[in-house]
Amino acid sequence: MRSVSLTTMIEQLDGLRETSDLTDWENSFVASIVERQKAIKQDTRSLSAKQAETVQSIWQKHFS
Repeated sequence: MRSVSLTTMIEQLDGLRETSDLTDWENSFVASIVERQKAIKQDTRSLSAKQAETVQSIWQKHFS
């Protein structure tokens, strides 16, 4: 797998929001992560390990 930053993954997933590509749960999860990242100026260190894993899992499903 190519090396992609968590910030880039979140930005790419944000582009899929409100499309049929994401499930309702994935859409809600991505929306909450995007809003959280905007509030803290893109600092992905605030994500829990589980949240980071979930972002990576959703990203791999759609982009790898």
